[in-house]
Amino acid sequence: MRLRRMNMTGLVKAVLALLVLAGIGGCASMVERAVPPASAAVSATVPGLANVRFWGDEVPKDVAAAIRQRMPSLGSPPRAQSFENGRPVVNYLALSGGGSQGAFGAGLLAGWTKAGNRPKFEFVTGISAGALIAPFAFLGSAYDRQLEEIWTQYGDDDLVTKEPLGVLFGASAAVDTKPLADLIARFVDTKLLAAVAAEYRKGRVLLIGTTNIDAKRPVVWNMGEIALSRDPRALQLFRDVLLASASIPGLMPPIKISVDANGQTFDELHVDGGVTRQVFLTPVALKLSDFDQFYSSRPLRRVYVIRNGTLTPRYKPVDTSAAALASTSISALLDNQAAGDIYRIYVASTRDGAEFRLAADQSTTESVSNGLFDKDHMRELFKSTRNAAARGYPWLTSIPELHTHKN
Repeated sequence: MRLRRMNMTGLVKAVLALLVLAGIGGCASMVERAVPPASAAVSATVPGLANVRFWGDEVPKDVAAAIRQRMPSLGSPPRAQSFENGRPVVNYLALSGGGSQGAFGAGLLAGWTKAGNRPKFEFVTGISAGALIAPFAFLGSAYDRQLEEIWTQYGDDDLVTKEPLGVLFGASAAVDTKPLADLIARFVDTKLLAAVAAEYRKGRVLLIGTTNIDAKRPVVWNMGEIALSRDPRALQLFRDVLLASASIPGLMPPIKISVDANGQTFDELHVDGGVTRQVFLTPVALKLSDFDQFYSSRPLRRVYVIRNGTLTPRYKPVDTSAAALASTSISALLDNQAAGDIYRIYVASTRDGAEFRLAADQSTTESVSNGLFDKDHMRELFKSTRNAAARGYPWLTSIPELHTHKN
């Protein structure tokens, strides 16, 4: 079975079928680890890097105190990089998941650079495919070349090794992602970490989301804090967080992250951030105005959301096999989760007086990705989006009718 000859729905069907068979056989996971008890989940910290993450579903009572705790090495409180009419300007960029559709976001950023009006973002967040874009988006247009290479030059054969039958015998995934891990390691080196750390000192923030699959909760990683650390494990953790955020559970293996709790060492399992969120800006109940105290005057906020995929589901009859029904249901669940996450960001933005901008693939015809990472599909999507963005991307300023179907 060759991944490059399967579209995403077919691949999910195969994985689901294998998982069902594996469940019937009673196979145990082949991931060996020291399992943390429930009592350790809240207090667990990464050795040598105690302040690099927090739960993504917790809203602090005291925002200032939380920032001092969660971002202790921040060179200054989050601050604006530019001003308009005497008001500080704060730009937010939220990058969603979307698999190979990440080529859309990468192409948009590259085209935005060519348009000449791409801003510098004070806050950048990334989930799943968005996580693989976020560090380069954070560092700016000087890293457009890296984005283009990542999203146009590598396909299934370059990034994953197929192991579909391994699921039958207790393996944790249908593919091995060591080639993808190697690619991340190639681009995420000490030079990139130093660049992220330098921007963090200026008050700019890069956040990546994963899912702690034991706790079934979102985890937000402060990548600037990791980059600034002198701990020798920081570089590998930075890479592991990016890989974990993009690791679809069942299809790709979970990422083990060692933690300390109650005087013992355990191994957490982290998977795709899209399991708990498709895109995020802040915890749901946190107001952007809570950050006003860090600026000289009330800032002008602009929130940019890039949805790596479409906004509206497309009608497509499904066959009645169990795998097809299950995979289509999962796809629908993720699409609606993304819509809900975007809507929450929109509501928070309008509530707090921020300008809202949304970009998504609005093509009227469906482009099928023939595999997990279809090089030809990604290359074409990157190119077409870059060209459109170079002419001036038509950002949406409100939420369209998300339930409108396109045939």
